[in-house]
Amino acid sequence: ASLRFPAEPTDYLWYDSLQQLGEIGRAKYRQSHRYGEYARRAERDSLHNVATLFRAMAYADNVQCNNCRKAIESLGGRFHTPVLLPSEREPTLSHLHSALSEKYELHNGPTTPCIHQALEDGNRYVARLITWCDASDIAQIVILRREIATLDQQQAEQAPYTVCPTCGAISNEPLHTSYCPHCMTEREKFLTFK
Repeated sequence: ASLRFPAEPTDYLWYDSLQQLGEIGRAKYRQSHRYGEYARRAERDSLHNVATLFRAMAYADNVQCNNCRKAIESLGGRFHTPVLLPSEREPTLSHLHSALSEKYELHNGPTTPCIHQALEDGNRYVARLITWCDASDIAQIVILRREIATLDQQQAEQAPYTVCPTCGAISNEPLHTSYCPHCMTEREKFLTFK
């Protein structure tokens, strides 16, 4: 392990911020892959709306993971890709609850201290990236809670999910703006998941 992941110097600028950003980036990496698996399971269960949600979440978390990786590397650090373990083959409702729990853990756990650390270090770039991640997680929490509450009801056609390709902001509400409210990316560039 020491040969694969050599120790990094601890005295360079923004070391603590980059370590915390790496932790969030690795969580986003794992979640992105896991939600892709969850989407495939939901399709097998004929829960197409849930599968669409998981695909949109997987894409949003992948965007955020790549943002974290690029920031770490551009600021002199190294991003270590985590080892992935296969997901449990559980019912889709369990996957929804697992995803909701993960989002709460990330939002209530390292996110706020990471933003504070980046601001203390004077690194608004890292603080902004983490804020984008947190904003997307909060939106995903709202959507997941609504999906869990209505899962047993008749699956009506749902509004498509849109995901910003720059910051990973996710929504299934009608967009009343021409730009992403977080990063100002043009609405025409958003990816739509139906």
